[in-house]
Amino acid sequence: MKEPTPYRPVSYLEWNAARRGSSLAVWQDGEEITFEQLLGQVRRLQKVLAARGVRDGDVVGVQLPNVWQYVALELAVPDLGAIVLPMPLGLGTHELRWINEKARPVLVVRDLPLEPADGLPSPRAAGPDPERIVEIALTSGTTGMPKLASLSARLKQVTFESFTSRLGITEHDRVLPMTPLTQGIGGMCLYSLRLGAALVMLREPHWKAEHCLRIAAESRSTVMVGVPTNVIRMLNGPPPSLPTVRAVAVAGAPLPPEIAERWETTTGISISSFYGSMDAGQLAVASPSDPQPLRWTTVGRPHERAEWRIIDGEICMRGDLVQERYWGERAGPNAEDGWAHMGDLGFVDEQGYLHVVGRVKDIIIRGGSNINPYEVESMLRAHPDVIDACVVARPDSDLGEVPVAFVVTVSGVDPGREEIQTFLEGRGLARYKWPEAVHRLDELPLSGPGKVNRKALREHARAM
Repeated sequence: MKEPTPYRPVSYLEWNAARRGSSLAVWQDGEEITFEQLLGQVRRLQKVLAARGVRDGDVVGVQLPNVWQYVALELAVPDLGAIVLPMPLGLGTHELRWINEKARPVLVVRDLPLEPADGLPSPRAAGPDPERIVEIALTSGTTGMPKLASLSARLKQVTFESFTSRLGITEHDRVLPMTPLTQGIGGMCLYSLRLGAALVMLREPHWKAEHCLRIAAESRSTVMVGVPTNVIRMLNGPPPSLPTVRAVAVAGAPLPPEIAERWETTTGISISSFYGSMDAGQLAVASPSDPQPLRWTTVGRPHERAEWRIIDGEICMRGDLVQERYWGERAGPNAEDGWAHMGDLGFVDEQGYLHVVGRVKDIIIRGGSNINPYEVESMLRAHPDVIDACVVARPDSDLGEVPVAFVVTVSGVDPGREEIQTFLEGRGLARYKWPEAVHRLDELPLSGPGKVNRKALREHARAM
């Protein structure tokens, strides 16, 4: 039996189909798709895509909920030599215009099913090339619109090996992504398929705790991956019943230790965190077998293949886990010192575990989704009554953080939250980026020449 070929994900699917083809690959709505069936669907989709004119180097967008077709497309597109562009469902027209201009996809798959492949020729598969860009991913950015990360086959191979080994994923697992597969955290779960583990699809575009818990029980899921908000919401109802789940892993926002303790006390299921960013890459994962206090307070040990350093208190990384350059740009996330600065403050203890203790950046993390305040502020300033604006995070017991806007207006006009949200909706801004509250000020406080005192506004927002 031919072993999988590194840097070619479909070879892992072929390997699993050959050795255990009738085993479960994807569970969805009670339907069980085997590895043989999934491989057949990948081949069918490749014929259809090639017939639609997709060629080497082309960008193909995929904007679908968590369904098995997304899994198949994620495999089919790069194997043709093309580049897959995952597109979250929540994108507004504002973001979609920008993505189309920047990435120029030749095709965006939004509607299912695709046409039959009967009679179509089989296209040539791309060879394994660690340097080839196989995926473009949206990042949070630091100023203006987000950037597009260029993910090479090498970066994804190293991340796959590190992520799945730390979580102890095996072919006996059924992994349930609680976040969209089109975003980084959900997309990490796709690596589990390479080892022969099954994936469980939630299908519904809007996550609900009751639905997730029901699907986890019906599918006999063993591992659940998401953001801390998923855990908080599951705890807010009746005690979760997850008889087959052995581990939960979260990322995207800090996991409060008290939530971790409450989860394990309530369910008896191990919970741990992992850490990274779309800009730089994944740096660390805590294992379900790590000591309980370390799982609750750290994001685990940095990967063996990761190069990391703490510079002036800030977590930095470089090497194979970091993209070389942003899509369409000459530079990547590495600064002049050769390191990608994560924007988070932290330290590594004597046992080698990474502690994240704060953020340098002003990015707002709402339920695991990153919000760039500069993007929202720029749009707010386009409102006819708004002269200036600043958007900061306010702590939220459910979502972790929510955005709050402070605005300076013409002649003291107070547009109010509803008018601001209606305006942002009209501009096509994704709903999760809308401010939860809007406060009018006579002027924005400054901490230096022309520099808004965001710290003071965060404290103001927290006190209101």
